[in-house]
Amino acid sequence: MDALSYENSRSLRRRAEALFPGGHHLSSRPLLGPDAAPLYLERGRGCRVWDVDGHEYVDYFMAFGPFLLGYADEEVDAAAIHQLRRGGLLSLSHPLHLEFLERLLARFPGAEMGMFFKTGSEATTAALRIARRATGRRVVARCGYHGWHDWCLPLAAEVPAGLDAQVLECAANVASLEALLTAHAGQVAAVIVAPEMVRAPSVEVFAGLAGLARAHGAVFVMDEVKTALRIAPGSMQRRYGVVPDLTTVSKALGNGWPIAAVIGARAVMASAAGMHLSATYHGDTAAMAAAIAVLDIVERDEVAEHVWRLGARLIDGLNAAAARHGVAAEAYGEPLPPMPFLRFDRGEARDAFFAACVARGVLLHPRHMWFISRAHTDADIERTLEVADEAMGIAGALSRDAAVTVGVALHP
Repeated sequence: MDALSYENSRSLRRRAEALFPGGHHLSSRPLLGPDAAPLYLERGRGCRVWDVDGHEYVDYFMAFGPFLLGYADEEVDAAAIHQLRRGGLLSLSHPLHLEFLERLLARFPGAEMGMFFKTGSEATTAALRIARRATGRRVVARCGYHGWHDWCLPLAAEVPAGLDAQVLECAANVASLEALLTAHAGQVAAVIVAPEMVRAPSVEVFAGLAGLARAHGAVFVMDEVKTALRIAPGSMQRRYGVVPDLTTVSKALGNGWPIAAVIGARAVMASAAGMHLSATYHGDTAAMAAAIAVLDIVERDEVAEHVWRLGARLIDGLNAAAARHGVAAEAYGEPLPPMPFLRFDRGEARDAFFAACVARGVLLHPRHMWFISRAHTDADIERTLEVADEAMGIAGALSRDAAVTVGVALHP
């Protein structure tokens, strides 16, 4: 198959090199080489995107997770635009602030109060600030990715010194957390866990993590920024029967409209009274109207069940294709089917596979988990698996050629 042309993408990249440090904006670093994948997208609808060179793709990143319902969802966008035309951001509080929180709290057992923000990074940072005031302690334990703020990168040279003594990292298992809490007895204000980091999720693991945190006087925070609304029956905590002290949500909540929240038990959340957590745009009601529409849709249309079923089908098909072509690769849920990924043992096979998929109109990220949306259909999964089978054939042939080359070098 002939390679696609990305001349317009390359032209924009040349302009960007003079504008953005590193030549790209935030998470939009190139997927593959500049000639192997698009660099700029122009529009999206449903589960499809179009690049600036006119190529169409079935998309599985969904902008790194916000679009649970698909790009440009008419019902969600109509709700937001209606509110926007009424003045989305006003000088005082708005009744929609209350309705949004009431609707959100009702979906999470044990959640009694909340605060709203615009991004997941803001929500996780606020959750830890609330936990520090609630406990009177400074140190926190973290497991997973929680955003871009300083505390998330405690060892980086560009953040204030000393954060590594206050932000402790642990693996997502009971033994690791127990060792950390024992070593820092009486110091830890919060344990924040991104549940996708628990590779073999179970009731026992989550109960163990929550129980340990509370036994040591720490607030247990579940960072469900990625997982909330898309994991059947609605969140990781509901699936595994754990009730955290605080929960952070964002991404799918607004289906592309920027909205986030910290919710939790009244006994902990009440500590935030009078704390400075506000910002100019936190009260924006357009995004809240979008979020309320999202909550309506996920309840009405069984969205979590849909994305679970399609994700499982995709994972099974990818593993079958890898086995059929003798490629050392494994598809799995990260941690569960609505957030699938495909890992390769060999870098050259990985690059060949993803480049072949892109050339055939399927956009898969080679380094980041993917996201299934309500807009994906059975037909999309079937087409993706047809493309993946071709791409696995290319990757398998490349791996065999590389093995032969190595064999010749070792045995001249």
